[in-house]
Amino acid sequence: MQVILDYLLIWNMTRNVQLDTVREDKLCWKWTADKFFSTSSAYKAFFIGQHPVDGARLLHRTRAPAKCKFFIWLVIHDICWTAARRKKHGLQYDDSCALCAQAPEAIDHLLIQCPFSREIWFNLFRRIGWHTVSPAVQNLWLVDWWNVARKSIEKSYRHCFDAIVILVCWMLWKERNNRVFDRRIRTVVEVLVWIFDEIVAWFQAGFSRLEPLVCALGRAPGRALPAV
Repeated sequence: MQVILDYLLIWNMTRNVQLDTVREDKLCWKWTADKFFSTSSAYKAFFIGQHPVDGARLLHRTRAPAKCKFFIWLVIHDICWTAARRKKHGLQYDDSCALCAQAPEAIDHLLIQCPFSREIWFNLFRRIGWHTVSPAVQNLWLVDWWNVARKSIEKSYRHCFDAIVILVCWMLWKERNNRVFDRRIRTVVEVLVWIFDEIVAWFQAGFSRLEPLVCALGRAPGRALPAV
């Protein structure tokens, strides 16, 4: 019945078409103005009808290691395997945050709501004069805070700010995993030093947008060459 129905639909769509036996057939690509096929238009056609994901364009424009950007992509879609998500799937009973043990460990709580994480953000941003945009109690979602906070940063420093947001989120996730799987706990001061070292490592690896932050932290730009 489905085959017959498809046949009748096609017949109804083409019954008024008059064929010209003189002219040769020509393929017309409807996704471009000139009717010619292009790979870019075919790629864009896959996304027709889809809803944009909040934070996706911002993440796409930000320069950071691929594994870190992939992690933020998981954060945006709320599919990180936090304690709350594991409890929801019946994989564990306790869903307490590994950093503060005061609330269920959802990903947005872990990265910007947790008191431990907020202290990290504030102390880092205070060193470079961005403390006014640190995540506060009323900030519930990482992407919402990120979009609003970056607008308060001087335009020439926004690429640096975007990169540091990804870096800090990545380091907070690593600290969480160290506590859960290795039972290794760092203090706020130790995590900050760890983050400072990572900032320098990213800069030396070619992420030049971080240079203002490296200079503000008192770290000399460039690679340190061993004495011969």
